[in-house]
Amino acid sequence: MEFYRRIPDENIIIDRIGKLVIDILVVIVIAVFVSVYLCKEEKVTGNSMASVLNSNEKVFVDTISYNIFEPDRYDVVMFNIKSKDNMEETYIKRIIGLPGETVQIKDGKIYINDKELNYNSKKDRIVNAGIAADAVKLGKNEYFVMGDNWNSSEDSRFTSIGNVKLKDITGKVWVRVSPFARAGFVGKPK
Repeated sequence: MEFYRRIPDENIIIDRIGKLVIDILVVIVIAVFVSVYLCKEEKVTGNSMASVLNSNEKVFVDTISYNIFEPDRYDVVMFNIKSKDNMEETYIKRIIGLPGETVQIKDGKIYINDKELNYNSKKDRIVNAGIAADAVKLGKNEYFVMGDNWNSSEDSRFTSIGNVKLKDITGKVWVRVSPFARAGFVGKPK
């Protein structure tokens, strides 16, 4: 049965190194494609989303999915708003109210269409209801956003931001990448 014995490949080390190099190159190309065309890296500024996102953490923002799907309640989104001096400012907040809904904050709690929203119930009551002290009716393609650290957040309760239009939302924050110890997906609250 000598005939069936496999002949050792003289270049087995070179073959393995070549395959490893090709695998590494494929991973790099996929990573570059994803980071350039499908998402954007953004640095979190401020603690309005603490403890989900803290200041100076880096996140990836999915810039494609809202071209296909509508934003959903509790999505963490990045959006741009023009300030008084015509400068564009970037914010990261959580969607609370959806198009067509009425949002109101009374007795430190959030109400959607006159029903209490069971969200962040373990946190302190909302101190400043802002413009949401009166019912805020959301128009077509408008969203009401708030920071998770709601007593330290500039969000839709204030006229400087107000209702956020869909065209101003640049993407969905989906993963925290830095610092490495806190890396992970940014999902809906439990």
